[in-house]
Parts: sequence; structure tokens; C-alpha cells
Amino acid sequence: MYMAYSQSNGRTTLQGTAHASKGMTIKRGYAKLLLRFLVIAVILGTVFSFGAIVQAYAGDGSVTVSTPIPSAQPIADATQHEKVVIQSGDTLWGIAETHRKKGKNTRSYVEKLRAFNHLSNSSLQEGQVLLLP
Repeated sequence: MYMAYSQSNGRTTLQGTAHASKGMTIKRGYAKLLLRFLVIAVILGTVFSFGAIVQAYAGDGSVTVSTPIPSAQPIADATQHEKVVIQSGDTLWGIAETHRKKGKNTRSYVEKLRAFNHLSNSSLQEGQVLLLP
């Protein structure tokens, strides 16, 4: 913007001329800023969405163990079974190999463990207690 001062009759007055392009430059600056913001928002949204999708498909390894169904057998019968407390790195297969009877199939013992402890899958959590059939 061009500003000129002139003196007439002892007064100082301000005369200015505004360029039409100056207003357009400000609007273009806001448009560029808004465009940058939108591009960054889309990129961040895509990254976070991709992370959520990966987590949903990969899972976090946690297991939801359903509450055991009360059986008709007395509670004293449950104390007769050997208990195993799951440690870090334990697997159903490893427990089955360790505790199965000699000559028995490991795969069938894994299925017995799952059924006996009401497990929906083979994932275990540290500190979980399994009863051995």
C-alpha cells in the first residue's frame, strides 16, 4: 500500500492508495494455510486409521476367558486336579507335552485342556491358572 503525506492549509493529511492485489495476497495466504492444514489433517487421519486397522487385525494378544460353567461335580473334585500357573512364554502345546501321559497324543491333550478349562482359543495370559484333566 502506498501512503503519501501532503500539507495544505497547515494541516497534514494522509492519502493512500491501496493496490487491489494486496487484498488478494492476504486471501491467497489464508487459502494456502487452510490447504496445508487440510493436507496435514488428511495425512494424520490416514496414519491413525491405518494403525487402528493393523491393531484390529493383529490383535494385542489378550484373551477373553469366559467364566467357567459350574459343573454338577462337587467343588472337592476340582481340588483333585493338578493346577498349572501360566508363566511368560508358556503355551498350551508346551504344557500338554509336559503333562500328558506317555504314549498319548499331544494334540488331543491340548483339546482336552481347552475343553476342561473352557478356553475359546489357545492363547494364554501370564498368571492364568489351568486345571489339568
